Amino acid sequence: MNVDFKDFIGVFEDVYPEGFCQHLIEEFISYKGQGAGNSRQATGEARDRKDDYQIFFNAKNICPEDFQGKDCVKLFFSGLQKCFDLYSQQYSVMRLHNVRCHDMKIQETSGGGGYHIWHQEQGNGTAANRVTVYTLYLNTLKKESNGETEFLYQERRVRPKENTMILWPAAYTHPHRGNPVYGNEKKYIVTGWFYLEE
Repeated sequence: MNVDFKDFIGVFEDVYPEGFCQHLIEEFISYKGQGAGNSRQATGEARDRKDDYQIFFNAKNICPEDFQGKDCVKLFFSGLQKCFDLYSQQYSVMRLHNVRCHDMKIQETSGGGGYHIWHQEQGNGTAANRVTVYTLYLNTLKKESNGETEFLYQERRVRPKENTMILWPAAYTHPHRGNPVYGNEKKYIVTGWFYLEE
């Protein structure tokens, strides 16, 4: 695994076995074809703010098929935990807290789609306990297809690259947005949050 830290953004390349990301895309497409999940527009969001399709994989109601004989959800969270452990070694204050992740949301973003407005992940209600955000890029987009995760104050863009995980703080220090995807390509990611547990 290749690892890079800058501006409290951790970038982890080659996290999972070859073929795992494509397997998740295929599982997403299968469940979407069965009517699972919803589009952001279906939840009442204006297209100029958010536009993607999302499914929460929870290993209960929606559970992807095994990958090479291994439980897909367990394999995913095992890789995510390895990234978080490296992240919390780099930023050791994270080890002072009991932090846990249980979200596995896969998103498909088509041409023109994305989360276009600057936002942070910490908010009201249960979102108040969000400490760290993660995104796993399931496929690589060409430079001209855009679709980067852009960070405002860090003046940084991370381009989608298959099997690359990024972690960053959920707080106001890291407002970000998902830039629109151009052309006929689709961007697939898995995303979620680490929560501060009491």
